[in-house]
Amino acid sequence: MNERELARIVRVALDESADRLPYRTIHRLEAARAAALAHARVEAAPRPAHEIVRVGHRPTAELAGGPAPRLAWRIAAVVVPIALLAAGLFGISVLDTHQRADDLAELDAAMIADEVPISAYADRGFGVYLRNVSSQPRGHEER
Repeated sequence: MNERELARIVRVALDESADRLPYRTIHRLEAARAAALAHARVEAAPRPAHEIVRVGHRPTAELAGGPAPRLAWRIAAVVVPIALLAAGLFGISVLDTHQRADDLAELDAAMIADEVPISAYADRGFGVYLRNVSSQPRGHEER
């Protein structure tokens, strides 16, 4: 049973028993009903735009007198930060790629400028030689 059905049942019961009530009681009930209706009309009247109306403990912009945010602004408020984040991540990726390319170019330039012939880099023993040389302290290199 919803609220309207309950109100209808109560109204029917009151109408049926209203014939047995004294005149003074009926008069007071009519006055109370008129006051309740007047109070309900005042509450239902539109409020001035400058009044802040709270809905769910937060003032809403539309009811507080400000214009309601348009759908485009709402979408932009979501899309723009996501686009900025994606652009930032893309920029970081590009910078990282360029940094790696610069590091590889520097390594290639060092290999070409080195006194060791390029064929030595393909030799299996060259890796062992590099490990041995890099593990020796700098002051104790063989001459």
